[in-house]
Amino acid sequence: MGGEFFRSMTELQLIMLEMKAPELANIYVFLKNTGCSNLERLFVQLPTAPSGLLVDSFDYVGLEPPPDVLENLKVVKITNFSWNRYELQLVFFLLRKTSSLHKLVLITPSLEPLHVPGIQKADLLFLAEAVANAKVILSVSDHAATQPFHSDVSADF
Repeated sequence: MGGEFFRSMTELQLIMLEMKAPELANIYVFLKNTGCSNLERLFVQLPTAPSGLLVDSFDYVGLEPPPDVLENLKVVKITNFSWNRYELQLVFFLLRKTSSLHKLVLITPSLEPLHVPGIQKADLLFLAEAVANAKVILSVSDHAATQPFHSDVSADF
């Protein structure tokens, strides 16, 4: 039942307690192993306050993003986006691996990209182009227009 459930799922909400290399790697493993090929809407809630240092240059993801597992993804919303490099890597992955993506909404207190160690200038230019083309939408407030269908479910781990 588990695998079939994930393959037929059209919406996914991830609530992240931290966003560092291990968490990004876990997202990649989850997407690769569950085969969420019907996924159309993805919501990622990041922690409100970053935990630990963001400039941990020796911490790396260690896994490649999964190939072409999100071909039907149309809408992504990431809340509490703080411009750390793992959050940016997730955004770059989503922009590059989703051919049908209509919009990627980043709810962030800073509408300007911050200097992020470990992120290539070409990647930041790629993001700036996506913002200019309205594929990526930067916002300081969370609009009700793009909300998960089921947002009252939570799990304590």
